Amino acid sequence: MALDVASSLVRATERYPDRIALIFKEKRWTYSDWNRRVNRLAHGLSDFTVRPHDRVAIYMENCEESVSTYFAVQKLGAIAVPLNFRLSAGEAEYIVRDSGARILVYHENLRSEVEKMEDRCKGIQHHLCVGSGEAGPLPEHHRFESVIEAMERDEEPLYLNQPHDISALIYTSGTTGYPKGVIHTHENDIAIAMNCVMEYSLTSADLALHIAPLYHVGGLQAFFLPHLFVGGANVVLGRYDPAGTLKAIHRQGITSLFAVPTQIIQMMDHPDFGSYDTSSLRRITTGGASISAPTMQQVLDRLCPRLFNGYGMTEASLTLILHPEDVLAKLGSCGKSTLVSTARIIRYEGENEILPHQVVETGKVGQLIVHGPQVTPGYWNNLYASSHRFKNGWLYTGDLFSQDEDGFYFFEGRIDDMIVSGGENIYPREVENVLLSIPGVQDAAVAGLPHPQWGQAVTAFVVREDNGLGEEDISRFFKENHSIARFKRPRGVVFLNELPRNANGKVLRRTLVSNYSDFFGNAP
Repeated sequence: MALDVASSLVRATERYPDRIALIFKEKRWTYSDWNRRVNRLAHGLSDFTVRPHDRVAIYMENCEESVSTYFAVQKLGAIAVPLNFRLSAGEAEYIVRDSGARILVYHENLRSEVEKMEDRCKGIQHHLCVGSGEAGPLPEHHRFESVIEAMERDEEPLYLNQPHDISALIYTSGTTGYPKGVIHTHENDIAIAMNCVMEYSLTSADLALHIAPLYHVGGLQAFFLPHLFVGGANVVLGRYDPAGTLKAIHRQGITSLFAVPTQIIQMMDHPDFGSYDTSSLRRITTGGASISAPTMQQVLDRLCPRLFNGYGMTEASLTLILHPEDVLAKLGSCGKSTLVSTARIIRYEGENEILPHQVVETGKVGQLIVHGPQVTPGYWNNLYASSHRFKNGWLYTGDLFSQDEDGFYFFEGRIDDMIVSGGENIYPREVENVLLSIPGVQDAAVAGLPHPQWGQAVTAFVVREDNGLGEEDISRFFKENHSIARFKRPRGVVFLNELPRNANGKVLRRTLVSNYSDFFGNAP
């Protein structure tokens, strides 16, 4: 039996033809209706000479057209290249050129960005524009809907993907340089989807709400695809806002929600929160940031009693999972390895070669390495990065973890984010855990800022619930807290209205370091 993304939609259609597959705005599609629409689009793309292994770039916000394009591409044996719709023309251009995309499908609200990069992306042979606004497509571009309406064929395309064929190139956020194209094979994506189906106990009765970006593995491969696998319904909201999310949960009877902690807090803090019924929620999955104990208790009491906290990355998707029964007892943990994942924590000694069997002791910090069928085979057009990150059959994540006596994993920070102050290694997460336990602290991050004496100084960036909370209160709390060494205490505190985060909810520490590099005076 072939394992591929395209056949997952075909099989769901065969099993659940009359069930609702997709909801976007006021439109609903059954599996049979949506599958026919996807097939017509696939034949339209084929008429534009899209062939197996060709790359098709998808540059738009969350919408029906984005996922329809994704699955149409899969049915042709081509490779989807989802782009972050927040990217500028120059950033999008880099990905289009690096991937070698031949087709660009974009939303009309990104028309100006596409126009800027059109002359520099000569490899793009056809453009499809989504939308029905007055602006419409650029000259010589095609309207997306017109392509589908003009296509009379809706039978299944005949191409059969093989497990090791590439299904997508998912580009990283590029926080350490140019973004890298993470290769996803059909085998990878099927393993990701099946893993999530089992871990979350999904059924055909589930309705998933999508507020996470569908250009990212967390939104598409690890949330949309698993619900499709079981014949559930996928509700695409579009651009996230707290009130719109609460309204959708209330009106649609949503059972599954993937949201980062910041979004969860924003929903509960919304003044109209109490007027929406969220009792249909069976699960919330989250990750990317810590949640304080009081906030976690509020989530369980007010929003949903079952919360999963996961750890994953573009290269491996969901790798560790903390189940609802452990979220309070093991607060701050990412849980244990998922069903398809093997994880180890090995010693970290800079660039020195550390082998997979050189594991650290319980409670010690080291680098997490991962192995499993969901792990990417490497990076597109980047042999150097592939050889650096993949060794002996393992993915070296670049993330620092510890493991407690019960086998639960705790994220300690990125290797690149490790603070070296006065010759001592300090992991931001352990300081952040203390900050989040301080009454009046809503959100917090820690980074090392340049310091003339210590090299780097531990600095706390705090979002407070109570403006009465001052730096001296935080300093006093650390002095009275005996769980963290004195040299790890913050040497400075910066109060912010919000922390800079990427679309996946992860704090942009480099932005903090860049914006506040002179906080302690210039380093020598």
